Amino acid sequence: MLTAKNISKNFGEIKVLDNINLNVEKGSIVSIYGSSGAGKSTLLYILSTLDKPDKGEIQIDNLSISELKGDKLSDFRNDKVGFIFQFHNLLDEFNVLENVCLPGYVSSSNNSDTENKAKELLKELGLSSRLNHKPNQLSGGEQQRVAIARSLINSPEIIFADEPTGNLDAKNSKTFIELIKKLNKKMNQTFVIVTHNKEFIKISDKSYTIQKGKLN
Repeated sequence: MLTAKNISKNFGEIKVLDNINLNVEKGSIVSIYGSSGAGKSTLLYILSTLDKPDKGEIQIDNLSISELKGDKLSDFRNDKVGFIFQFHNLLDEFNVLENVCLPGYVSSSNNSDTENKAKELLKELGLSSRLNHKPNQLSGGEQQRVAIARSLINSPEIIFADEPTGNLDAKNSKTFIELIKKLNKKMNQTFVIVTHNKEFIKISDKSYTIQKGKLN
């Protein structure tokens, strides 16, 4: 599903990533741990096409990301990649249904199909009664479930999550982890997660630690 070959990244004289190699199999959950400043978020952004390495190559579904430029890269990212962030990144001016549908509106000409799929996902995540609510009317756990639904709307090949439980309490963190496991098994969905939360080890097929720019 995903292959990273010899990925290196510097910020000035600081070597953040040093010749990292990683393989992620389809339908697997991979978790990456590291202290603040270790480079785990930088690695995630490179793996997910949001940033570029100084050296090395990323392949997703046997396609080299370096071959994609401009609109082709944007279209690939919208269709093939899903994102879940620590602070949800929901748009306050839109309701729950609209927030989930936004990536689908970009990639599909059939808004009705997009909305129907969004409603199914929100029902699966226990949010059917929240379709018309704005993000500020939701709890932190509910907002994160909306973010999960949004990440799934285009049936991506792989979902990247950056500290997804970092803004949740213990109860909602546990619920989130259980949801990831459920979606992985039910939909054969691939996840790559960078986190401080060692509870993800329990559901991960492979776990890594990043230290001094190296992945172990």
